[in-house]
Amino acid sequence: MLVKTDEHDVHVYVTAQRKAEDIQRALQRKGVRVEHCPALVTTEVDRDEDLIRASRRIATSHPDIVVVTTGVGLRGWLTAADRHEFGVELRESVGQARVLARGAKALGALRAEGIPVDWVSEEETADDVARHLSGMELTGRHVVVQHHGTGADGLDELIESRGAVVEPIVAYKSVPPTDPAPLRRSIEAAAQGSGTGVLFTSAGGAEQWLAHMSDAELSAVGRRIDERETALLAVGDVTAQPLKEAGLSVRVPPRFRLGALLKLASAWAAEYSSRGQDRG
Repeated sequence: MLVKTDEHDVHVYVTAQRKAEDIQRALQRKGVRVEHCPALVTTEVDRDEDLIRASRRIATSHPDIVVVTTGVGLRGWLTAADRHEFGVELRESVGQARVLARGAKALGALRAEGIPVDWVSEEETADDVARHLSGMELTGRHVVVQHHGTGADGLDELIESRGAVVEPIVAYKSVPPTDPAPLRRSIEAAAQGSGTGVLFTSAGGAEQWLAHMSDAELSAVGRRIDERETALLAVGDVTAQPLKEAGLSVRVPPRFRLGALLKLASAWAAEYSSRGQDRG
């Protein structure tokens, strides 16, 4: 169903950096106006000397356990090793370890590399990974943790407290954009309502969006959501959590996947347009 582009049309702001163009094209095909307002920007650190040295050690030391938290992080890590000509050795070393994946994206990246996976977090959270690790014997073990770009989630500290040697790997960093103007426009539009949707694909992005918001804007966004003039749309419960903790209602698809989120956004846009035409 196409959304008519008239006085009742909608405007969706996309806070994601990755796959932003794909998201934009998918929504534009439905007649939705889209603006990209990245809340976090991913930068590769594959030429970082500390990363390369740590990766070489892992390629030759054969760790006992490897925790993979993100698909993009795993791919960036292996790509960095390939550029320095020890990617094959690193893959073999990781493949011989007990591999834990924090969710479907990490699992998919591991499978694409042909690396066997021993356990996958169904909750797709660091807390769930921590609970699983707490039930394992870690004393004296060598544990590698590939972290996401915004922090360690306390996994390093937990592993060390259980008597293991932890080796953190950060293959990319997520930092605020140098130009916050698009993000500010999305906040102002959400506070004003009139058919504004804001789409989130990460908890870090949601946190950054809130960090740029004043208390008055937060209250205004909450009112517009209650009036069904603004919608916040998140890919899953983990992504939605910071927004919910701030007191905002969030729409989440039944399946925590990007395709399901786009269907939800398109359905909301069609619903809003239809209500506007009825009012007109």
